[in-house]
Amino acid sequence: MQKNIVQKKLSNVDAFYDEISKSYTGSIQRCVPDYNEMLKSLFIYINPDFQPKTILELGCGTGNLTQMIHQRYPNATIVALDISAECINECKSRLSSANIKYIQNDFKEIEFPNNTFDLVLSSISIHHINDKDKELLFQKLYRYQTPNGVLSFCDQFSGETDFIYNKHIERWKKYAVEQGASNDEWNMWMQHQQEHDYHSTLANHLQWIKNAGYKLADCTRKHLLWTTIYAEK
Repeated sequence: MQKNIVQKKLSNVDAFYDEISKSYTGSIQRCVPDYNEMLKSLFIYINPDFQPKTILELGCGTGNLTQMIHQRYPNATIVALDISAECINECKSRLSSANIKYIQNDFKEIEFPNNTFDLVLSSISIHHINDKDKELLFQKLYRYQTPNGVLSFCDQFSGETDFIYNKHIERWKKYAVEQGASNDEWNMWMQHQQEHDYHSTLANHLQWIKNAGYKLADCTRKHLLWTTIYAEK
């Protein structure tokens, strides 16, 4: 075990991402519409004068967002958290800066001192926990963040109706196939979605965040399921 990776026995979600860690970036590029633009959207509404010293990334995966964070805030201390040891190893092979600390854990279980992080970022991760746990997570993040801290994340949301949600998935599949995703690859993601994903509405997310205490929460980008939320403590 590498000394800066904390390991813990975890659920089946980590086994899935362990298995696909080497091919994750290519697959996500094919299967998530405008993936790079989605990641960039996390930073657009952050005030340029806001220079965080401490950053938490929930679900770092193989480091696609982590790399952007480090490039934008090279002097900040980044805590990169993920459930998959293999994804963390892949991320660490790309980014071995002393400013980045890697933790393998389920973010439902991890605890940090209050007022620790100026900025919290996440990409396509929070939908892996159910609605009750999402609500509790936002409450914890509020406590973990410093005064005037910023929360910015993008994730898969459901539609407000079943018709809208199913139409999103239909259009998503069309995009993925056009980008070269195979039937096996699409079916893999759909199986993962059925077994591990909990898609919730935009309205619910905004309400949970405001209930947690954030003074501002708004949707800054939305394309099919993929939605970006910006919030301030």
